[in-house]
Amino acid sequence: MGVEGHFTHNIDDAERVFTARQPDILIVEKNFLDGNSSRFEKVIKLLPGLRFVPVIYLGTRDDQGLGALSLFNQFQIVRETESLINSARELLLPSVRIRFWGVRGSTPCANFENIEYGGNTSCLEIDAPGMQELLIFDSGTGIRNLGNHLARRNETSCNGRIFITHPHWDHIQGFPFFKPFYDKNNKFSIHLPEQYRGGAQEILSGHLTKTFFPVTLDMLDATIEYVTQSEERVDYDHYSIEYLVANHSTKTAIYKIKIGGRTIIYSPDNELPLKTTPIRFIEKFQEFIEGADILIHDAQYTLQQYKEREGWGHSAWERVIEVVKPTGIKNLFLTHHDPDTDDESLRSRDRRLQQYVGAPFENICLTKEGAEIRIPIVKDEKKVNRTKLNVS
Repeated sequence: MGVEGHFTHNIDDAERVFTARQPDILIVEKNFLDGNSSRFEKVIKLLPGLRFVPVIYLGTRDDQGLGALSLFNQFQIVRETESLINSARELLLPSVRIRFWGVRGSTPCANFENIEYGGNTSCLEIDAPGMQELLIFDSGTGIRNLGNHLARRNETSCNGRIFITHPHWDHIQGFPFFKPFYDKNNKFSIHLPEQYRGGAQEILSGHLTKTFFPVTLDMLDATIEYVTQSEERVDYDHYSIEYLVANHSTKTAIYKIKIGGRTIIYSPDNELPLKTTPIRFIEKFQEFIEGADILIHDAQYTLQQYKEREGWGHSAWERVIEVVKPTGIKNLFLTHHDPDTDDESLRSRDRRLQQYVGAPFENICLTKEGAEIRIPIVKDEKKVNRTKLNVS
């Protein structure tokens, strides 16, 4: 497979490797876990980027020390070398990778009952083979962990683009806590749809004033370009971006990303009304998302909650399914969880969503902070819908 590997039974050596470079997969043997489980658990907690790494454990479910592996969002247990090789081969296919650094809506909630699905607000990272720059969507509080993850790497600089859907607090609260902004070797472009009070730079500078925060835009050390993003398709080195204006209380982008032969729709704040509107928004939305590989969509409420919060700019998960069904979307991920909805309620909702697997969705679930979607890249567009996703 042409894969570079690192083998060790020393936990200090493993920590150095994890800090310097994010592994694509992690293979853990029983002997390593037996002697290092508590220290290994501590390393995982200190390095939030590790949660995205799929783990293959060579052992049995009865082994001691498996608690450390529960901190990863995906781990599988194998007992035979052949099974290990097959699992690793599937995980290492050249893929577009989508990482959820924040999935909560409205306000962060660092409560015990919100830990499983995550308390940080919106932040999404997308990566593909050959990309040298970061591709980030939204800068809610989840971007702080992403920045800490990047700052721990032994790299001289990082470049990237951040596409912000809209400037509500839960989508920009993490902006000044993103550590790469404070390194003069780094370079970023910040993209935002035009608002009634100005473009990207005007809006962000209005939020980062001495009245609200001690750091202003001119105090950031990185080279930063501010781009007022247009709705039309724009082509970049490895991907293209366009957007539809969402049904929300300020001008908000529903981003369509084409990358690696795939189409991904990111729509964390969008109200799908129960009735057809004069501007025929539902029809426009369905046309925009039709045939996409992955839709990540706002589902903050239940239908019962929505009826009491109509016009607040968010959707009921039942309505999302109803609207999306005719569009050919096979992979639906529901996000922007309400801060007052606890893990128990979200688990119950996730179980209910499984009734739609195969009719018509191949994958449907709630997003989790620290989860990753891997979708193999394609060169032949005819094969797009026949390729299995790896969802953790």
